[in-house]
Amino acid sequence: MEGPGNGAGRMWLIQQRIDSEIGDSGLTRLSWMAAAHVEDSPGLTIGDLAGRLEVGRATAGQLVDRMVQGGWVERWASPDDRRAQIVTATPKARAMLEELAPRQSALEDEILQDLSADERRILLALLERIRARLGR
Repeated sequence: MEGPGNGAGRMWLIQQRIDSEIGDSGLTRLSWMAAAHVEDSPGLTIGDLAGRLEVGRATAGQLVDRMVQGGWVERWASPDDRRAQIVTATPKARAMLEELAPRQSALEDEILQDLSADERRILLALLERIRARLGR
């Protein structure tokens, strides 16, 4: 029988590997995820970003502040809603995302190399169920 926290400990090890892969980029895991969402979804507001990252609006706002200061994103007033701010990726962020994409893919392949395609599909479905449960 496994002790409490062993599964969480294993997930932490995976997160540490991801952090070590992106550490030299100047981005944290959360800011890397934010940059990817912003790049993939033009017109994304800070509120939308908070939802995608599953963090509060205040946390997303603080993250965007740090990313603006770092030159990763720009923030604009929404033409449709003066209260909303649209976040866009800068060329610096786009270049870093392009650089990190093959490293991310290689790391995922390395981590999941012993799983069949069916096992990978099942794992992703189970992780999604856990994420949904935690998001309630």
